[in-house]
Amino acid sequence: MQEITTSQADDADIAGGISSIYPPLALLIVVGLLIFWSYDYGETARRLPLLVSFGMLLLIALDILSRFHSKVGMAIRLALGAGFQDRELTHEPEWRAELVQVLWLALCVLGIALIGILPTIPLFIFSYMLIQGKQKIGFSLMIATLVLTVVGVVFELLLEYDLYRGMLLNEYGIE
Repeated sequence: MQEITTSQADDADIAGGISSIYPPLALLIVVGLLIFWSYDYGETARRLPLLVSFGMLLLIALDILSRFHSKVGMAIRLALGAGFQDRELTHEPEWRAELVQVLWLALCVLGIALIGILPTIPLFIFSYMLIQGKQKIGFSLMIATLVLTVVGVVFELLLEYDLYRGMLLNEYGIE
């Protein structure tokens, strides 16, 4: 990874007229597939995936618009802090590193589609913290268990909302 200065990052963005658009486009494809597949479920079962998907569409639209060097892009960057003037990172991440993050999210979505929300969330959190975050096994397991407990208690018990069970773990299996 190469160290860059803020002025170099700004110059690179301005030279191209737009920041890299590939990460939000990759997410757009994943969300589009999720919306498409959500309509295969019953009315109740598709509510949560559609709610998440349309929320993601809004965030992706803001992300894409913020990457353009226009008045709208500048307004979004200023309002939401999406600019590169006050960088949190001191380096420009490689496209492969960004792709890895998108693939982690795609695996999470695939897990939710196949085995449901309750098993996937702790598996995702545990795996991501262990592999990407390089955390200890015990700490990763503790956080994954804590999140599973909170999600299970809030949605399944308190709200009495049956979370999506996945194509493999529902009563009918893959249809």
